[in-house]
Amino acid sequence: MPAPNTQPSQLAMDMAATYKEVALKYMTTTGLQLGKNVLSFLLVLVVAGFISKAVRRAIGVAIERSSYKPSALFTQFATNVAGKTVWIIGLIVALGNLGIDTQALVASLGVSGIVLGFALKDTLSNFASGMMILFYRPFDVGHVVNIGGTEGTIRDLTLVATVVTTGDNKVITVPNAKVWGSTITNFSVSPTRRVDLVIGVDYDSDIDETQALLLDILTRHDLVLTEPAPAVTLKELGADSVNFNVRGWVNNADYWKVYNLVLREIKLTLDERKIVFPFPQREVWVHMVEDKTKTPTSVVRNGMEDEPEAPGDKIADQIESD
Repeated sequence: MPAPNTQPSQLAMDMAATYKEVALKYMTTTGLQLGKNVLSFLLVLVVAGFISKAVRRAIGVAIERSSYKPSALFTQFATNVAGKTVWIIGLIVALGNLGIDTQALVASLGVSGIVLGFALKDTLSNFASGMMILFYRPFDVGHVVNIGGTEGTIRDLTLVATVVTTGDNKVITVPNAKVWGSTITNFSVSPTRRVDLVIGVDYDSDIDETQALLLDILTRHDLVLTEPAPAVTLKELGADSVNFNVRGWVNNADYWKVYNLVLREIKLTLDERKIVFPFPQREVWVHMVEDKTKTPTSVVRNGMEDEPEAPGDKIADQIESD
């Protein structure tokens, strides 16, 4: 019986030994170095995250303690920019630990930045407008504003956009260029506001009594300020009503509460005094006009009533005469 062929098994064992030697050499040299680089990369990112939070906190405290009192919007913006800058620097350092040439990376980012600058000119415009908003401070976080027809509470300001929360809890992001280029109405910047109401009553009402009642409602309300004093003046003689301006000053936070309560009290009081709120009315006069172009039903000739002559009869008579 022939002896078994041991050559294939010996070849497999030699290959396995070779692969093991190569793998062991890779693990002890290149693999170990790669593992150290990956571990260093992750460690640098973690440290950068902690430093970023510390820098944001330190800048916020420094701004609060400084003699210059910037807006909360500026504080939020400055801390966000500082924190992200630290994190980006940490990312570049971490990439360098992986063996990536960071100098070439930064140079390529510089060239790419020039190209992106032309491509993203609208974004740069939003950024510049955001800086103008931070410098001139037309509003702050928490202020109720109207920006070009968008009304709500300022929630945040980013590098390129302003975030507004509406009264029904919608979140609207408005580009900073549009914000800076629009009319901005700030309802929160002043400590007091004036409640303006226009109340119309019937023409048969006593205007002196009505004016006295409206003024009494304002002066009796606890939240209406005594200085400046509330005022009720005759505004106009409208098409359907006599209109009064009802004006009272209140603290900004009490505006809508006073607005609703005063409006309700006016309705109840005037109803109790039988003073009527008019509604639009129109009087239509109808005049009957006789139609003089109507053809008469009969013609009187020589004291006798005949049927009206048809147009065809006139034409026939004319032909016979010719």
